Amino acid sequence: MIKRLRHYFAGSLRRRLLLLTLAPLLALMLALVGLTAYWTTAYTDRQLYMNVRSDLDVASRTLQSQHQRLRDGLEAMRRNLRQLVAPDEQSAQLLPRLTPRLDTMRDTLNADWLRWLPTEQLRQTPGVAALIPQLARGESLDGLDMLSSDSLATLDPALAERARLALRQTPYAQPSARREENRGMLLRALVPILDGEGKLLGVLDAGRLLNRDPRLVDEIRDLLYGPGTLPEDGTGTITLFLDDVRIATNVTDASGERALGTRASLEVKRQVIGNGERYINRAFVVRDWFVAAYAPLDSLDGQRIGMIYAGYPQAPYARLYRETLTHISLVLIAVSLLGVLLVWSSIERLMQPIRQIRRVVHAVRDTPSQEGLRIGPLSSLGPAQRHGDELDELAEEFDAMLARLEAHRHEIQLAAQTLEAQVEDRTRDLSAQTATLRERSQALEEHVRLLREARARLLTREKLAALGELTAGIGHEINNPAAVILGHVELIEVILGEQAEPVREEIATIIHQVERIRALVDNLRQYARDPLAPNDIGDGNSLTPSLGAPHLSQIHPDEAIHSVEVLVRHALDHHGHRLQHELAATRLIEADRAQLTQVLVNLLINAIEMAPAPDTLCITSRDRDAALAVMNGEPNSRPDTSPSVPASASVPAAVPTPTEELAPVAGVEIRVIDHGAGVPEHLKSRIFTPFFTTRANGSGIGLSVSSGLITQLGGRLWLEDTPGGGATFCLWLPCIARRHHEDDQGRHLLETLSAGGSSRSP
Repeated sequence: MIKRLRHYFAGSLRRRLLLLTLAPLLALMLALVGLTAYWTTAYTDRQLYMNVRSDLDVASRTLQSQHQRLRDGLEAMRRNLRQLVAPDEQSAQLLPRLTPRLDTMRDTLNADWLRWLPTEQLRQTPGVAALIPQLARGESLDGLDMLSSDSLATLDPALAERARLALRQTPYAQPSARREENRGMLLRALVPILDGEGKLLGVLDAGRLLNRDPRLVDEIRDLLYGPGTLPEDGTGTITLFLDDVRIATNVTDASGERALGTRASLEVKRQVIGNGERYINRAFVVRDWFVAAYAPLDSLDGQRIGMIYAGYPQAPYARLYRETLTHISLVLIAVSLLGVLLVWSSIERLMQPIRQIRRVVHAVRDTPSQEGLRIGPLSSLGPAQRHGDELDELAEEFDAMLARLEAHRHEIQLAAQTLEAQVEDRTRDLSAQTATLRERSQALEEHVRLLREARARLLTREKLAALGELTAGIGHEINNPAAVILGHVELIEVILGEQAEPVREEIATIIHQVERIRALVDNLRQYARDPLAPNDIGDGNSLTPSLGAPHLSQIHPDEAIHSVEVLVRHALDHHGHRLQHELAATRLIEADRAQLTQVLVNLLINAIEMAPAPDTLCITSRDRDAALAVMNGEPNSRPDTSPSVPASASVPAAVPTPTEELAPVAGVEIRVIDHGAGVPEHLKSRIFTPFFTTRANGSGIGLSVSSGLITQLGGRLWLEDTPGGGATFCLWLPCIARRHHEDDQGRHLLETLSAGGSSRSP
């Protein structure tokens, strides 16, 4: 499929221009749709969760106001009773006078019970025993509470029956073997009554069972979700949970009934009941996904007994989101189609004069002897009124060249005909002459043949010259808009920055196609080039690389080693190696810090890559004097063969000349030791040769450049075998750099690099 598309677009300049123009437009449209979808989703979700959090706060405060209302009623009753209680009156004596008032107040407070609890019964009353210390201090208490089925039955058997709910299977809920919920959640208020001495006589206990009671949840729903507060088909819901079981709700099941006995999802239960945290997110509620908010509910004694929920269906908002996205997409598609039509029309107007020029060029190429070939006015194929653009001027010049070419051809033909007539006359006159004259006649015929060939070659060259001028003009006119397109695409990429990442491939395609247009123009130029014209010869200058002048300073070698270890730490960890130090140098050396760092990094990287993993590499330093050749009292940097320097096949050797002598020079020696396979004996003499390498991915200049840098400072770099296997690269530098002479190896490196040598090093 991709190959077919490539072939389709490669077969026509018009289709390629259309692709190059429309690709950014389509990419921009997709990006706008994606950004719009993301922004709409993020903004809508944030608003929905803010609204449902506010709804949950209102629902919680409304629930709190209900049990505060019970407490306020009991406290009003207590104030009235204080006038009836004698200082020495006992609790049992007070009960007959309280009974009529209790029944009246229970109906007023809309409570399921209101009773008098004497002091001696408090410890046997469920839910009250733990609150006796607070009640004894005269504190009134209100809140939620949970009672077992037996405790409800002692109050009223009807309450126990009303609290019983059959549990129903609910998607996403925690699996449970329970079949029913017989506990009750209730609003409860406890108001103590004290005698004149502040002694607790008893407690007024009032409560309202919430199981199967729709009044409270419906009241909160009507308060929060009145008409017009939610989209069409959106219904707000409120639920009270005992543990994770719905005991009072206006959420409905598939049959339209209240979903009592259904349970909250496991995710909600873990966060709210388990962790005591609010849950504000989308949640599965009975049979659909809702925008939901849950909060934990605690009893009077601080136990977590349930949850309160507020929320509304997510489906209406999802539908609104899809409709909005669809409308935006339709608008963008309409704009894109309009852009396609405009681009197509513009390309057609651009291609019409180009096609006309192409037809004439092919006709001139295929039938060079045909006369009367002209491009003519391009306005006949373009817009009704053209104002003489570059293509018009190009067509006029080409037509003029064709006219001059035809005139020149006629002159040549006339001259040839005249010459042929003269030759024929002369031939007839000389036919009767001697054999010598006959031979001259044959020679003249040969000259005529050569003249005809020359004429044919001249005509061909003139045609190709005209075609070359035409193609040069066409290339100029096509390369100009191609350069504009390429510049604008690169500008778009720079302006967009990281936002251009989704369309990076399309931008690369545009640039590639523009380059293909340029290649097509070059091919046309090549086709029209005069085969007899001389070729251009360009001169090239060879560049001789330089190691650069060092910036010398006093350096402690151990400091340089520690700094290099940080640079190669990643490579060490990647290969599983350890680096061990044995640093004993006390002298300072004079060197270029950057060049010394480069050399040490090269040696360590070489050791890391050649050593088996894992391995313990070692780098050492020590003070060491080396014997150097001395000329006129100044040390030379050339190496020697004295015993103080280990000899190997890889160390170039030099002996003192008649004007030189050996003298000790103070310096520091650094060794990099690995336990790899080492360097074979027959390769030791080549490892410092430029471009010589034994690794597939090696560049072959690391050791060569390192050797040149060290030699430039008057030092030496050589190779030794590590005892037990491996390689040890030894580096010696003098305390005072000696840069008066260049060694043979440095000169060899520069000569090899300037000559483009092909040898490699590890």
